[in-house]
Amino acid sequence: MNRIEVGENLPHAGPVMFAADVLFRPLVLIRTHKWKLLLGGIVAMLLISPVERVYDDQDGIISPLMAVILFAVALGTSRKKRTLLALTALIVVWLTISLITEGSGLFVGHNNPIAPLLFLVLLAMVFGLLLRWLVNSVLIDAEVLCAAVCGYLLIGLLWTALDALSLRLDPQAFSATDHASVKLGDLLYFSYSTLTTVAFGDIIPRNPFIRMVTLIEAIVGIFYNIIVIARFVGMYGLRPRPMGSLVHEHADRPSIQETDLP
Repeated sequence: MNRIEVGENLPHAGPVMFAADVLFRPLVLIRTHKWKLLLGGIVAMLLISPVERVYDDQDGIISPLMAVILFAVALGTSRKKRTLLALTALIVVWLTISLITEGSGLFVGHNNPIAPLLFLVLLAMVFGLLLRWLVNSVLIDAEVLCAAVCGYLLIGLLWTALDALSLRLDPQAFSATDHASVKLGDLLYFSYSTLTTVAFGDIIPRNPFIRMVTLIEAIVGIFYNIIVIARFVGMYGLRPRPMGSLVHEHADRPSIQETDLP
C-alpha cells in the first residue's frame, strides 16, 4: 500500500487552506481580544451618551456593533457548545427585535421594552461569564486587566438598564435638582457616580425601591474592587519565576549551625 505524502494529489489544498485561514483568522483575533473589544464598546457607549436620542436615532448602527462584541465574548468564554449556541440565539433574537422595533434596543425608553429587557439578560450573562473567566485565569496580562475593567463598567450598565426600566414603570422614580426631566444619559451618569460612590446629589431617587437598588449598586461596586484586587494578588503569587531566583533565594536564607542548637 503506497504512502501518500502531505500535499500529494491535492492540487486545491493551497487555495482551500488560504480560504480557511482568511475565514478563521478574524474569529481567532476576535476570540483572543474579546475583552478589549467589549471595553472599547462600553467606553464608546459612555462617550456618546450625552448626545440626546443617539441610542434611538442610531440604533441601526449601535445594536449590530454591540451584537458583534457580545458574540465575541460568547465565543471566547463559552466552554460548552450548548452555552455558545444559547447565547448566539439570544443575541440574534435581541438584534432582530431591536432592528424591527422603534427606539433603542439597549435601554428602555418610550419604545417597546422587549429588546432592552433581552439586552439586560445578555449583560447579566456576559457578566457571569466574565467573573468565571477571571476566576479561572492564572496570569495577569492585558486581556485580564481589560476583563477586570469591563466587569466594573458592566455593573454600571446593568444598573442603568434597571434604572431605565424603573423610570419607564414610574416616571417619578427620579428627580433632578434643576427640575429638568431625567433622560437616559442622566441615568448613565447617575449609575456610574453611584458605583464610584462620588454621587453629587443632582439626581435623586424618589422611589423607595430605587433607593435600595441604588444602595446595592454602591455595595456591589466596593466588593467587586476588593475581590478583584485580592484575585490579582493571588495571581501575582502564581507567576512563573526563573530558576536562578529560587536558587539565590535559597542561598540567602540563614542556615542552622551546630552552635545555634541548645
